[in-house]
Amino acid sequence: MRCQDTGTINEIIRVDKGDRDKQGNVIYREVLKVDANGNPPLCDCYKEQIFVNCNATSGMKPGEQNRFFENAILDQENRHFFQQAKKFVDSIDVHLKAGTWLYIHGDKQRAEPRGLSAFGTGKSYLTHCIGNELTRLKYRSIYVTEQKLFQDIKSTYRKDSEESEEEVLWRYHNVPILLIDDLFKSQYKDWAEDKMFHLLEARNCPGRVTIINGNYAPNRIDIAMERNGSAVSSRIFGQAVLMEMIGTDRRRNKLRGPESA
Repeated sequence: MRCQDTGTINEIIRVDKGDRDKQGNVIYREVLKVDANGNPPLCDCYKEQIFVNCNATSGMKPGEQNRFFENAILDQENRHFFQQAKKFVDSIDVHLKAGTWLYIHGDKQRAEPRGLSAFGTGKSYLTHCIGNELTRLKYRSIYVTEQKLFQDIKSTYRKDSEESEEEVLWRYHNVPILLIDDLFKSQYKDWAEDKMFHLLEARNCPGRVTIINGNYAPNRIDIAMERNGSAVSSRIFGQAVLMEMIGTDRRRNKLRGPESA
């Protein structure tokens, strides 16, 4: 192991700083190899350890961990959604640099007048496909439902909690890619709305991709979040690739294939 269990590679390198001896020979200086922040480079074993504890697939249920783009059951109605999502993943480095969001939504107020459904169209399944593909590509990411996210925060209020609220929030604020399933589903009180708003605000910057699915069109998020919905909606319109998934309710039609989640 190159790091000898330290997690970093303390490598001494020879650097030519332009100094020469009396004979005109280059005088090399020995220095510790560091990155742009002045830190020794991380060993692959340390990177792997971080990845094991920070990948989207680990946050999913067993059946959800087997959902990939290549085994999704596609048809003429949902094919373009999966193609668009796959294209987003294929360009993830670009989106990380820009801090792009992806908002997958289906709103019954838009669907029902057209004889379509906002439910059972595959929003969660598609989110699982994205997360599993990111894991396969070795990108640090977290997949979480909104309910689980709030549970994680509230669990820190117990006396026997091993983490503080600040530590939990830091993880969700700073992970390079965060996938939130079923956002805006909670009955928001002031506490929940403030936590979610500040989380989304913290992630509104380059270097962080946020992938969300929910049941509100962007311009109707204020129905769910009365105090901060307009601000969140503005962030989504300005920062997100929008994907509206309305169509056939595959659950109701008893099409129990994986795309009906």
